Amino acid sequence: MSEVLMFGGSFDPPTRAHVEVAKHAMVLTRGTGVVFVPAFQSPLKRKIKTSPEHRLAMLQLALQNKSWATISTLELERGGTSFTIDTIESLMSDGTRVRLLIGADQWVQFDKWHRHEELLEIGNPLVIPRDGIEAPAERLLQVEPMNCSSTEARKAIGKDASTDTMLDQAVAMYISQHNLYR
Repeated sequence: MSEVLMFGGSFDPPTRAHVEVAKHAMVLTRGTGVVFVPAFQSPLKRKIKTSPEHRLAMLQLALQNKSWATISTLELERGGTSFTIDTIESLMSDGTRVRLLIGADQWVQFDKWHRHEELLEIGNPLVIPRDGIEAPAERLLQVEPMNCSSTEARKAIGKDASTDTMLDQAVAMYISQHNLYR
């Protein structure tokens, strides 16, 4: 039976860190791929300002030519607030085993997630480390924290600073063409 990692988020915008850490996690867990799931609206975040269409287009650009990565639009199609447990159950319906990949910033509020106890069992979360945020050692992905968040990328874009180390060139061009984050 194959096991894929599910990596959800707003991807507003998708960064190099999102892609590199996901691939590293897949290799370490011997998974068969990573399914990126852009959220329509996260229950624990304020309203996402960038449209789902722009976020999906940027994610497609960030993942182009990455044969190990796919995108599920389940949550975008569902609209409204989505719960990770429902998405994992949908992805598992064809017999695929799914393991959840989350950032340490999400781990600290994991007990607020819908049906989090069930999600611990069926999703067996793997946590991406972040400087200054604690997570259980047995769940931590063994990778150096990459200080390259979507928030930092949006701030850099707003200041007309370079995003070369943060964003794939195609994503940066898309942002410029559509005048996002300014």
